[in-house]
Amino acid sequence: MNKDIIELNKNINIVGLHWVSRWRVNNGKKDSYVIPFATTYPINIIYHGENEFKYGQYGIHLGQQDTLTFLGDKNKKILAKFIDCRKNSPTFKSRLSFYITPSSARTLIIPPGVAHTFHHLENIFTLNNYTLFLPTIDKLASKALMWSPNNDVINLPEDIDIDDIDGYEPMTEEASDLVYHRIADIQHGILSQHAFLHSETRKIRLDDGDEVNLRFREKITENQKRQLPISTILGVAFRDIPTMQTGKESGIVPLTRKSPMYLVEHGNEDYNFDSYGLHLGQEDHLTFLGDASSEITLKLVDMREGSATLFCEDEITFKPLPNMELVIPCGVAHALFNMANIITVNRPVIYLDEEKEYIPGHDVIDWEIANKNYQAYCTNKIEADLGYYQFIVSKQKEIIKQKPTHHTPKSIIIYGKNNKPIKVLIKEKV
Repeated sequence: MNKDIIELNKNINIVGLHWVSRWRVNNGKKDSYVIPFATTYPINIIYHGENEFKYGQYGIHLGQQDTLTFLGDKNKKILAKFIDCRKNSPTFKSRLSFYITPSSARTLIIPPGVAHTFHHLENIFTLNNYTLFLPTIDKLASKALMWSPNNDVINLPEDIDIDDIDGYEPMTEEASDLVYHRIADIQHGILSQHAFLHSETRKIRLDDGDEVNLRFREKITENQKRQLPISTILGVAFRDIPTMQTGKESGIVPLTRKSPMYLVEHGNEDYNFDSYGLHLGQEDHLTFLGDASSEITLKLVDMREGSATLFCEDEITFKPLPNMELVIPCGVAHALFNMANIITVNRPVIYLDEEKEYIPGHDVIDWEIANKNYQAYCTNKIEADLGYYQFIVSKQKEIIKQKPTHHTPKSIIIYGKNNKPIKVLIKEKV
């Protein structure tokens, strides 16, 4: 744990609330990083719009530990407020407030039962790779259990008197892989046709003294379907990602694909790529986080052997949207421009070769943009299964236990005897 994290945690007076470092590797220039998220579980992107944003109330999860990474302008100050509402906690009813500056280098852990709210979230994106908890068998069989996954969030007024907090009992049994993957499937199916805003849950006392949790949902007004860019290259597509709206400009975007995810943070200054990136076994699914007024330029060349659009070039300009993904098939070379202050989120689909192998760090080929002597490549065809993704996650977890030793590699093609192409991987030491 680095010194900054130790210093941040010194001032936290609520048990279990803490910061952790996030492993990242330099991406070849100052303030540019690749940040892996080693999991096959769902991850939420939360966006808050450009106008002044605050929740205006506390939220409490009883079955979910939030794991929040705040992304945006590093000079921004986000006000975070907490109350420990766990009746059996040694810090029960403790309050805490502090300011957060966005950074991909650290993540905030908020245990179940700790109420939390945030101010000044406009133009901030939050990633939540949450952990789920379920009731014990004894609690599950109890008639007194009021909790269910559908009403996990309890909302409290931001000005609540500390003496009015009765206390809650969070769930304690960590969920299995099956639960996460089932939830991902359900989210993907439901959100494509949902008609309500994200619900609020409040505890209501009835006339007879009993207490119940009631869930309130506001119906969404119909929005005109937006026009997304279209590419002339077969298979390249911009797609809407099913989203749970939380307001006119805010929402939650669940990334439910079971492949490992990573971010690329592009830094504060524009820099132009001199090379296309080309994957033979990775189909990119890119989401762009940044100022909605930014204009990103995408250049493409189809280098897929046998493609109907082989060697076709395309250039598209588009704006970053947190609930839109760009799909780039294996074998389509691509380069992005005007990426200052833009973060890309990639949860790709992996394809294996005939030997059912794929080496992530060796897959990219860097092709000079000026080189028009295009070559056709045979791409991988066998889509990886969950077992393969879980294997990759296990390897990533081993890697991130150690400090990075090299920057992200650059892969180039050189030509040997008989003009045979040879791929060379160049790695610069940290």
